[in-house]
Amino acid sequence: MKVRKWTYSEQLAHLKSMYKDCKSSMDNSGFVWTCSIKPTELSQTYTIKITYHLNQFPKCYVVNPKPLALAEGATRLPHTYNSKRQQLCLFYPSLNEWNSTMSISKTIVHWAVQWLFYYEIWLYTGVWNGGGHGNWDVDFKDKY
Repeated sequence: MKVRKWTYSEQLAHLKSMYKDCKSSMDNSGFVWTCSIKPTELSQTYTIKITYHLNQFPKCYVVNPKPLALAEGATRLPHTYNSKRQQLCLFYPSLNEWNSTMSISKTIVHWAVQWLFYYEIWLYTGVWNGGGHGNWDVDFKDKY
């Protein structure tokens, strides 16, 4: 059984149907989708931007707040492809953890919410519990 790839216009249409109050723009090669989300009821609201273009993987950024706060002792954000641009690391392209047969609204958006959940824990504890690469524990000497 062959699984069909989603076109970028189908991906955007699905995002729009799942998340009504979000903004998007599309051109001949892809789209940009922006939405405000809260990881939990007690969380602050974050604005994320997902870009998706032909022959590329989706990219997810936190655009608000910018800059994201750092845990005490940290010099960069945990588990990001680009800490300064706040580009979240949500999957490993080389391990085929995401492909174009998968819905962005059911994967990338949910993974971004999960990343933000772990980010808020990291802010308080200094320990990155969200998995992935690297050791994101920061030195908490003199914190308590």
